[in-house]
Amino acid sequence: MDNKELKGSLFIILAAFLWGTTGTTQGLAPSEANSAVLGTLRILIGGLALFFIAYIKNKKLNLSNIPLMLTFLGMASVALYQLSFFYGVKLAGVAVGTVVGIGSSPISAGLLSIIFLKEKIPAKWYFSTFISLLGLIFIGLGGSNSNYDFNILGIFLAILAGFSYALYTLVSKILLKSLDNDTVMALLFLGGAILLSPILFFNDLSWVFTTKGILVTLHLGLFTTTISYIFFIRGLNYINVSKTATLSLTEPLTATFLGITVLHEKPNIYSIIGIILIFLGILILTYNKNKKS
Repeated sequence: MDNKELKGSLFIILAAFLWGTTGTTQGLAPSEANSAVLGTLRILIGGLALFFIAYIKNKKLNLSNIPLMLTFLGMASVALYQLSFFYGVKLAGVAVGTVVGIGSSPISAGLLSIIFLKEKIPAKWYFSTFISLLGLIFIGLGGSNSNYDFNILGIFLAILAGFSYALYTLVSKILLKSLDNDTVMALLFLGGAILLSPILFFNDLSWVFTTKGILVTLHLGLFTTTISYIFFIRGLNYINVSKTATLSLTEPLTATFLGITVLHEKPNIYSIIGIILIFLGILILTYNKNKKS
């Protein structure tokens, strides 16, 4: 692994760490908060901030060479991820929905990268992904009360969420060939927010203007979206789509750790095994004894 690949891996891990704070932040939101509204506000605030950064850096955004259909596909996949993940978790349960949603994304990403980008996936990706997914299953077991609700629609939506994440990662990788980092993220997230904006007109938003509501939405928008995706898109410059998706499993690792330390959830043996396995899988994927200087 050369320095650029290592740098890219670290960027993705940092992004996923910030994503991992999303669940804890939602847990601290006002009781009236609606998941779909939170998801919409998250990418609206994040998209506006990313657009502002892109405009300041470039002074003038040249959007004349944007592949329109591909960009719209990316916007739609960002919007679809928000809805399918939130409602998949709601119907299938937190443990099952999270495991299926996040766990299926590396598989979808691997297939998409092979089909559309002709990426050559090394053998250690399969091994590290298997180890990480196994860890994710253990975390799911640890976070459940053994009353799994195998809601077919919920599981389908969770798989759709994993596919949507892989899809907008793929689209981002392709768009990087013609657009700069910040413009790609600004377009996809602001566009996704516009597609979801009708949700804001059919839900109560009064909680947003409370002190807790403002702090929660700003954290979700600026930290778990703007800053995290600045890291994400820079990492994507240096590593392939399949590796990006596997390293993103740092997200549930972080979420579990924060649940224990911040929300004072009591870990059990399943959660501990899961944390160790995901960490081991990420370590296998990022480590190479034959490093180049």
